[in-house]
Amino acid sequence: MAQNIIYSHAIGNWRNGPVVYITPLIETTEAVTKPQLIERYKNEYPLLKDVTDIDVLLFGTTEEGEESRRVLKLKYGMRKLEVVMLEEPVPVKGN
Repeated sequence: MAQNIIYSHAIGNWRNGPVVYITPLIETTEAVTKPQLIERYKNEYPLLKDVTDIDVLLFGTTEEGEESRRVLKLKYGMRKLEVVMLEEPVPVKGN
């Protein structure tokens, strides 16, 4: 049975900052676990490597995921925490 496609983003230092990191949305499937996604985010985004307070959010559509990122940025800004919206990692090309 095929797994449904879902979308995800991670948020690091989400409890108290001082800097909150929000990753871009990625496409994944229901078969991938949150611990697997956390490992992926930490591998792809060096700023998250040493973050222990990280959560993964899951969505049925890209629109829901992008709305979540937008709302979280506003909410943490209201709490006077710095928010860093991480960019897509640049793939390393072989020679």
